[in-house]
Amino acid sequence: MSEDDSAGSQREIENSLEHLYEHAPCGHLSTTVDGIIIRVNETLLKWTGYRREELVGQSFVSFLRPGSQLLFETRYLAVLHLRGEATEVALSLRRSNGKTLPILINGMVITDDQGVPRAIRTAIFDSNKRQEYERELLSSRRLAEASEVRVRLLQNASSTFAAATTETALADELARSTREAFAPSKVSVYLLNDQGTLELASGEPALELMQLPDPGTAQALVRAPHTMIVSRADATAESLGLTNAMRSARVETLTIVPLLEGAKSLGLLISSFGRSRKFDATDTELHESLARQAAHVLTRIRLQRQLERLALYDQLTGLASRRLIRRRLADALDSSQVHRRAMALIFVDLDGFKSINDELGHIVGDGVLNEIGSRLSSVVRRGDMVGRFGGDEFVVICEDAGPEAVDSIAERLHAAIREPLTGRASQAKVTGSIGVAFYPGGGQIHSGLMLEQADEAMYRSKRAGKNRTVTVTVTPEAGQPASRPPTD
Repeated sequence: MSEDDSAGSQREIENSLEHLYEHAPCGHLSTTVDGIIIRVNETLLKWTGYRREELVGQSFVSFLRPGSQLLFETRYLAVLHLRGEATEVALSLRRSNGKTLPILINGMVITDDQGVPRAIRTAIFDSNKRQEYERELLSSRRLAEASEVRVRLLQNASSTFAAATTETALADELARSTREAFAPSKVSVYLLNDQGTLELASGEPALELMQLPDPGTAQALVRAPHTMIVSRADATAESLGLTNAMRSARVETLTIVPLLEGAKSLGLLISSFGRSRKFDATDTELHESLARQAAHVLTRIRLQRQLERLALYDQLTGLASRRLIRRRLADALDSSQVHRRAMALIFVDLDGFKSINDELGHIVGDGVLNEIGSRLSSVVRRGDMVGRFGGDEFVVICEDAGPEAVDSIAERLHAAIREPLTGRASQAKVTGSIGVAFYPGGGQIHSGLMLEQADEAMYRSKRAGKNRTVTVTVTPEAGQPASRPPTD
């Protein structure tokens, strides 16, 4: 074969995606979302000694050693489904000859165009020479040797934690699982709030952390990167200033486990024991596994709460968003219908705002919207909700408000808008065209009709000369809403 022919053959091999997959320098396998193997490459078959038909159609977890099965199901899968990927997880794979292959795996969830998980792709690396990962495998084996009750507890905790939708529910489940696992005298779950202060979220306080002589003790415990087993007689209790508090509470042993998401502390899991207790590595790992699972779910709950807030509140003004406006309006109408109390929806559009955007720019315009939004919030009644509907349009939902109250609110809104602007927009003049949909209560009214009528009333105000109010009364019996003449 000539040199050119040889080079061409090599290029053909490297250009074959199938060849690159089958003979990659690492193992590759694909599974269903439920973990059933659907494809595996030649490299992994060579490492493990299995035939392809022995793997395809089987559950991947069934080829792992017992300790790795627990690690895979309680830690790896939780991270994978929460984040969409998981990297460098140390496991122990069973070869066809019964021997063990230490591995590192990277996994990625594959989704369709709608974001629905369809498969999991996994890259597998031989980690025989990685001492650091061998220590993790040893820890996993020791955990696997724990009692069947503890294994079941971890599995149950994983599902009950994942079902929690609030921080309190999660803290209660963490406290319950800890009681079941270790039978402590007391369990305390403390969570860090937005101000960085520990708050008791569930259980009974093993020690009154906030009342310790040294106020820095609680923060020192929060910053601890690992589990602490504290006996009343040892130096650790003395160094943390816990000895007297433990004596007063008749506590001989404390376990203090940080709730960590990566390097970030989210709180503490504290258990107290009236008698001296010893904890081995398996016990410590069980403590940390419970705390780790809880921390993952807590991060998810807080992220969902943050995302919900982003969806419900306008990011520029901090006022209610269109989504929250519609939700609150529907609730207000339901209440008015049941209690036969009047309410109103006020629609406000700024006159003269477009010229500010055109002449001074959108940054100045955003500042004006923020300033006007704050003014509107300051002149409505307590309990009235002010929201930004979009652009330079605002709405006010006024529950339990008769005609005179609504007129008074509209007048105050006009006055607030007409106040001179500050900053670069100080020379600009802004007024408001206001449309009011007034609902006397009692009959069935859809929120969409209220929005439609308030919006139409606002446009009638603009057509009548701006800087005025048009009010329509919306009733289910009327073919057309009754209206009042515009008021300046």
